[in-house]
Amino acid sequence: MNKKKLLAMLCAGTMLIGTTACSSEPPAESGDSSSTEQAQNSSTGASGDTVTFGITAPMTGTNSMNGEYIMNAANLAADKINAEGGILGKELVLVTEDEVDNMQASVNAMTKLANNSEVMAFFGSSSSSNDIGVSPIVAEQKVTMFAAGSSANIPEEKNEYMWQVRTTDDKTGRRIAKAAIEELGMTNPAIMYSTDSFGAGLKDQVVAGLEELGITVADSNQYGFTADDKNFAPLITQIQNSGVDGLIGISMSQLQAAMICQQIDAAGLDLPMIGGNSFCTAVCRDNAGDAANGWYAIADWTSEVSTPNGRAFEDAYQEAYGAPSDYISATCYDAILLFKEACEIAGTTTDRQAINDALTQINNFEGVMTTYNYQENHCLASDQMLVQNQDGLAVMIGTVE
Repeated sequence: MNKKKLLAMLCAGTMLIGTTACSSEPPAESGDSSSTEQAQNSSTGASGDTVTFGITAPMTGTNSMNGEYIMNAANLAADKINAEGGILGKELVLVTEDEVDNMQASVNAMTKLANNSEVMAFFGSSSSSNDIGVSPIVAEQKVTMFAAGSSANIPEEKNEYMWQVRTTDDKTGRRIAKAAIEELGMTNPAIMYSTDSFGAGLKDQVVAGLEELGITVADSNQYGFTADDKNFAPLITQIQNSGVDGLIGISMSQLQAAMICQQIDAAGLDLPMIGGNSFCTAVCRDNAGDAANGWYAIADWTSEVSTPNGRAFEDAYQEAYGAPSDYISATCYDAILLFKEACEIAGTTTDRQAINDALTQINNFEGVMTTYNYQENHCLASDQMLVQNQDGLAVMIGTVE
């Protein structure tokens, strides 16, 4: 699809998104209320003809590629829903706030959405720490938030208005451990992990999962790196000399995962390798090139999905945008579908509390990424995918429950 046609799709009036996403003006600075005012003015929710859903996305800054994936999927969902008659007969309108690439801007963006009385629910950050940071405001405003983060610490907030669309890391860690042993035959793996809260937490869950299956990872085979690290050669050399028979990689950053793949390939490290979601994303594969091939991952999503709903979404995404989707695309798309389902269960598009309460009735709802069911911890996702990077694609091997 050419750029002019894509821009026309993205800017097709208030049917799809608030004016901030399509404006030719520079984006508002963090803390500037103009973007929220524009979004509110673009919605005609007061007339009773529309229902408004909020989107938090990094439209500017170092993570703007993720913002593009999010908005592409959000527009695709809005197109589909509105073409099929909307939500309870009302047109779905999206309003967007830019979370840029830092926690303060992200919390500010989500706060604006929570405080916007037109917004009946919204899609939160893919960073768990950002989601946790805004949790008190979400509870205060009593507005449904679909958190895109996967930390097992999010349920610890005990926030009845915060819901997770992706599987929590405690389950992911055990699934990585199981696949490392049963699929890749590891008996003495090394673990490379980012020392931020996400990486350290998921590493601990992997270690616990391996322990449950009879394998202990010595502290000397656990190799931490910071979120800012770009040179992994010293750690890779240590791993090469350690006598391990496999490698487990954990990083929240998709670009950092790509650098790890490249530097392992350059060092000639030849071991079975499995990682978390970042190691099979389009961002990782595109940046790492052939160096990403061979890696397995426990993933929330792959553009090579083979499930019926997933395949239909991916085909529609590629037809609209001329490129594969990424996990954050599927996450946002499913969040909007879950919002629609909750409105229909509740029989309302104007009662925030009733919409939120309706999510407790979600049962075997088939999204594009997974099947969703109500759970007490407010994580709605049921399973994940085992994938392997092959010739630039993340090929789906199967699902892991």
